[in-house]
Amino acid sequence: MIRFFYRRANGIPILSRNEIETIAQSILTDYKPGIEIEPAAVDIEHLAEAYFDLQMDYQDLSHNRSILGMTVFADCSVPVYDGKKDEAKHIWVQEGTILIDNSLLKDDQIQRGRFTVGHEVGHWVLHGCYYAPHRGQLPVLTNWKQPVVRCRRADIGFQRRILKTDDDWLEWQADSLSSALLMPKDAFIRAALNKFKEVGLATEYYVRGADADLDIWLDFLARKLAHLFEVSVQATRIRLENLGLIREKEIEVGLLWA
Repeated sequence: MIRFFYRRANGIPILSRNEIETIAQSILTDYKPGIEIEPAAVDIEHLAEAYFDLQMDYQDLSHNRSILGMTVFADCSVPVYDGKKDEAKHIWVQEGTILIDNSLLKDDQIQRGRFTVGHEVGHWVLHGCYYAPHRGQLPVLTNWKQPVVRCRRADIGFQRRILKTDDDWLEWQADSLSSALLMPKDAFIRAALNKFKEVGLATEYYVRGADADLDIWLDFLARKLAHLFEVSVQATRIRLENLGLIREKEIEVGLLWA
C-alpha cells in the first residue's frame, strides 16, 4: 500500500484538485493495474477492505438519518442509534473502521452509499494527522478530541461548497478523492469522449449553448456515464465540468469609455 506525505497546515493537507487526482490514480494503479483506464465501476468496498485493510460496518448512525458515515482513527467508543429502544447507545469500534448508515443499503441509495464509502476512504487516506495525530497510541485525556469524523448528509455528495472553515476543506478533499476513485480521470475521459463520437462530436470538450440538441443530450450523457460508473447523475455532471469536458460559454466583456 502506498503511503502519502503532504504539506499540512494545522493538520489539514494542502492539496490542489490535480494533486488529489494524482493520489487517486496512484492508489488505483497500485490496487489493480489497469483499473484507472478501464471505464467501469470500481468496487469501492473491496478497495477499502482489501487495499487499505479497513473494516466496513453498517449501523443506524443517527435517529433521523442525518449522519451517513463515520471513520474511526483510533480504538474508541462511538454513539449510534438503537431503533428498538429508540435511544442512543455506544459501541466499541476499532481503529480503521468505516461505519455507514443502514439507510444506504436500500436499492435506491446504492449510488449514494458508494460515494459515502469513497468519501470515508478519503478521510482515512488524507486526514489521519488531523483526527488522530498520535494514531496507535492511547489518547491523553487532557485536550483530547475523539478520533472520529462524523459526516452528515450535507457533507457528502460532491456538492459545490464555499471553502471557508477547516471542516469545509476536509469535506471537499474527501469528496474530491471519492470522485476521483469512483470515476478515475483517464477512464472517465475515455468513456465521455466515446459518447462524444457517437453523436458526431470530434472535439475533446463541448461548450454548453453551442447547439440546442446537444444541450439536451448532455442530460442523457450524464445518465449513461452515471450508470457506467455506478454514481449519481449529479456527481457525474460535476465530474464532467471539473475535468473540462463540459464548459460554459465565455462571456465577452467590453470596455466602456467615457
